[in-house]
Amino acid sequence: MKNLVTWALIGSYVFTLLGVYALVDGFEHATKLMVLGFFSYATFLIKAIIEISSSKNKGVNKFSWIMGLLFIGSFVGIAYIIAGRKRFVQNA
Repeated sequence: MKNLVTWALIGSYVFTLLGVYALVDGFEHATKLMVLGFFSYATFLIKAIIEISSSKNKGVNKFSWIMGLLFIGSFVGIAYIIAGRKRFVQNA
């Protein structure tokens, strides 16, 4: 469960990219891969927001990360996994 956030983000990218490739290629179950990608990303988003909101960091920092995840989630998600997550988990 500790790495659920990381694996959910990776899974969302993998399933979504495979789904897009399968859709272009005409694979009949492409939408199922896309749905798996969506649910993986939703899992990442919910878990990351819970981690951020339960930390002891200042309110503006929390607000910035949450707004970034909601509006430009792909880029901020990678930045959160690489740089920001360690800070929030340590301050929980």
